[in-house]
Amino acid sequence: MLLKIAFMDNPRLWPLLDGTIQPEGIEFAWEFGHPAALNLRHLTENPFDVFEFSLSGYLVVRDRPVWTHLGWTSIPIFLSKAFLPLELCVNTRSGISSWADLAGKRVGLPDYNMTASIWMRIMLKHLYGIQPADITWINGRRPHQRHSTMIGFHETLPHDTRLLELEEGTSLNELLQRGEIDAAFGDRQVAAISEGPDVRRLLHPGQERQLIEDFARKTGAAPVNHTIVVQQRLLAQHPHLAGELYRAFEAAKQEAYRRALKSAEAYLLFPQSDFARQATNFGEDPYPSGIAANRVMLAMLIEQLAFEGQIHHPLSVEELFLEDFVTGLD
Repeated sequence: MLLKIAFMDNPRLWPLLDGTIQPEGIEFAWEFGHPAALNLRHLTENPFDVFEFSLSGYLVVRDRPVWTHLGWTSIPIFLSKAFLPLELCVNTRSGISSWADLAGKRVGLPDYNMTASIWMRIMLKHLYGIQPADITWINGRRPHQRHSTMIGFHETLPHDTRLLELEEGTSLNELLQRGEIDAAFGDRQVAAISEGPDVRRLLHPGQERQLIEDFARKTGAAPVNHTIVVQQRLLAQHPHLAGELYRAFEAAKQEAYRRALKSAEAYLLFPQSDFARQATNFGEDPYPSGIAANRVMLAMLIEQLAFEGQIHHPLSVEELFLEDFVTGLD
């Protein structure tokens, strides 16, 4: 069986790409791209059999009957984290020295309703008590570049949230360099952000790591960016396909872990100490699969989307995934 699949580049997929992991009876026709462009294609063309998709976008698609025709379901594999906000840059005149200083500031982001931005708001709330209405937000992508606009995320937000659009002929990066906004993170493509004479990265790597560790300790969750979507029509024709895909992606991930440890041992004097610290904070598997291991994370994202009025009824974690995984396939 040949499946058309679409992902962004990810080292946890490489063992599938190079043939180290070969699911029985399945071949993949790969396409790689930037998530911003791929997400729009999934919604407008729906051309792939298996693909990664925005986790928050998937929740809203499942919530809105208008998208039922897409015929999507998900397998609980989560191979990417929502770490783009850790790349937040600040204007040096903004007075911002940590995320705690973002209240009352003007903050740019690619898309207010992209999953990474939603996780930023969740982390600000849990770690610093900062609510969405405490910040003025500026969208960096134009409406036609945002999959959230196409899905039907509400552009007029409740709770006194201030969300602005870019003026024609300008960009987030230009506003940040001129000091017209205080901070921003980009997407490395459509709404890119760069450092400059008056702009610097806010957090150094140790601080980025500490922020995620603090959030994980406080909430029991780490921010996940994408899920894996499968066409329901294929699963109806091939009942065992979901299990084969789950095992293949899981095996590829575990092989990628093995390679990472081997590579670290080739250079680091004490590689086990860094791996041990990560395991202490995030467990032996930093990208856990399955519903049980991700229930807290999923419930937290659902809660935030409900708070912001983006889903119309409280979704259960179980209804997001193929029934086989709810009954214990994973």
